[in-house]
Formats: sequence, C-alpha cells, structure tokens
Amino acid sequence: MFATTEKKTGFYYDLNARIAIYAPDALGHDRAKTAEGVLRYGANPIVAVIDASQAGKNIKEVTGIDCPAPIIASIDEAIALGADALLLGTAWSGGHLPEQWKPDILKAINAKLDIVNGLHDFLADDQQLSAAAEKSGSKLIDVRRPPEKLPVGSGAACNVDAFVVLTVGSDCSVGKMTTSLEIAKAGKKRNKTCGFVATGQTGIMICGSGIAIDRVIGDFMAGAVEQMVLQAAPHSEYVFVEGQGSIVHPSFSGVTIALMHGSCPQGLILCHNARRTKIKGLTQDLLSLSELVSIYERVCSYLRPTKVLGIALNTHGMSEDEALTAIARAKAELGLPVCDPVRQSADILFEAIQNYKESLK
Repeated sequence: MFATTEKKTGFYYDLNARIAIYAPDALGHDRAKTAEGVLRYGANPIVAVIDASQAGKNIKEVTGIDCPAPIIASIDEAIALGADALLLGTAWSGGHLPEQWKPDILKAINAKLDIVNGLHDFLADDQQLSAAAEKSGSKLIDVRRPPEKLPVGSGAACNVDAFVVLTVGSDCSVGKMTTSLEIAKAGKKRNKTCGFVATGQTGIMICGSGIAIDRVIGDFMAGAVEQMVLQAAPHSEYVFVEGQGSIVHPSFSGVTIALMHGSCPQGLILCHNARRTKIKGLTQDLLSLSELVSIYERVCSYLRPTKVLGIALNTHGMSEDEALTAIARAKAELGLPVCDPVRQSADILFEAIQNYKESLK
C-alpha cells in the first residue's frame, strides 16, 4: 500500500504500489491529462484504467500510449485485479471533486485501497471519506496539499552546480511536463544524471514527489521551487523543472513567474501547441514565438543570464506532413532546434542544452 511521508519538501510515496487509474468517461479526452501522463511515464505498476465508456478497448487504441493494462468498467473489477490504490486521473475545471464519484471512492476505501487525489478538493477534508478511511485503514493522499513552513525565494538556486532547465509555454496545457520528462529521458540515454522537479499534481503522481505550486500561498511559491531545485541539484548534472501556465496567460502567469524566479534557470525550452492560435479559454491571440522568446529571456535574466535553447512543438492531432511543416516554420522563425518530443524524440533539445552548458565553461 502507499506509504506517504513528508521527506524534505513535498510529498513522497511508494512507487511500487499497484494502481488502478480512475477516468470515468474521460480517457482519450483533454480532461484525462493526469491519467495519460501516468500511463505514459509513471513508475507504479498499473493494473487497469476504469472508464466504462471505453471498457474492453485497448489503451493504445484509445490514447496512443502502449500500455498492456485493461480498460475496465468498475471499481469491483479493479479490486479483483489486485489494485492497492485508486488514482483519480482526470482534472475538472476548478479541480473540484464531482459528487457522482463519491460512491466509487467510498467503495475503494472500504476495500482498503489508498486513494491518490490531485484535485483541489482534498479528500481528507471530507468528513464522510475521512471517516471511512480511518475505519478501513486506507490512506487519502492529497498530492496538491502543500507542505507547511515554506520559505520565500532568495535566488539561492543561482548558486547550484547543476545546469537548471525550465520549460515555459506559449499557453497552458501545451506539454511542459511531457517535454521536461522527455528531455530528461534523452539525457539519461547519454548516461547523464538528470533530476526532475515536479510542480504539478500529474508530475508528482509520476515521480512520487514534488509540490503542486498552484496550491502554495503566493509569497512562498518561488521559495518552494527553490527548495526543490536545491535538493535535486547535488545529485544531478542537469535539473529539469516542470513548467506551469504561461507568462502571458492572465489566469496563470503568477505561478509561471514564481517558477522562473525560484528555479533561476540557465536554459529554457519554449513549449507550444502548433494547432493553437488563441490563449486557452480566452479570445486573445497568442503572441509569436519570437516575441515569447524575448519576454521569457528578459524576465529570467534579471537573476542570471538565461537563454531559450530550443522549441518543443506539440503537434498532436496533426498529420505527419502537417507536423513537419509546422516544425520547419518554427525553425525558420527562430533559428533554434525544434522538435515534437513525443512524435519524434527530445534528442536535439538535450544536445542543444548540453552544448550550451559546455560553452559556458
């Protein structure tokens, strides 16, 4: 079963626990971003995905992710398959717990499954769920709950020996976490030690530790990021920090700037969805990639020199020819390495990072 402890900064939990991913009526859709992130990158053994609307289908058929676990219809089936924990795998607007989920969650708790929750609504604060968990011995793991007594940022991450890279975005939900993980994977293929700093609920569920920055009080967001970088740096040649939001998104720019100032990156990778022209949820046009490069470099370089080293282009939903055309267009605009790190690989992005790091010597 999951054994959560507060070690250093943020949540840590058992990456050997067998999980069932709960994604009712969501698998294959945008709101299942957490489920699909864990399917693609998670360390925990996955016994099943629960989505009655897709039950009996193949996960690869629905999501494009190669995972042998079955898609099933119910909590009962997950219990029969030997799940240790139920991971809530969808993100609803506002992060609220849908009332219609509670019977399934209670059934899982009564079967002594731990519950891994990335929503803004904390399960441990729900009287009915917490009482059931106390009776059964299940753990309610609210990964978005921030640790106490976080410091304010001080710029201390400027002094680490590791090379710090932050993913930033033209918008929210463009692939910043995915890009960070893919670049780290490319570095590990080259026998480089690469740390990953998880700053959102999906990243925490994937690697088992981190802080969901969007739940931290504003004054302490940069300090929380700084602490995680300071903890990762002594064990890593490269530290990849998962970005959040966008500096130009009116709803989420605060957390973006906190990440920039807390991590003090030397390198940035700009992430962009090639099919998107408007800011998500709003009517404003996105800025050009060249404008964004200039803005991000200028804001970050207040603390130490920082450079955008490459572009991660999310071409999901485009044909191969459309994707290659979009990549070529971005290369021509910026003169930087550009790739889709999922459709292709992140090798050229890691090479650009490594070459820049070596040039600084």
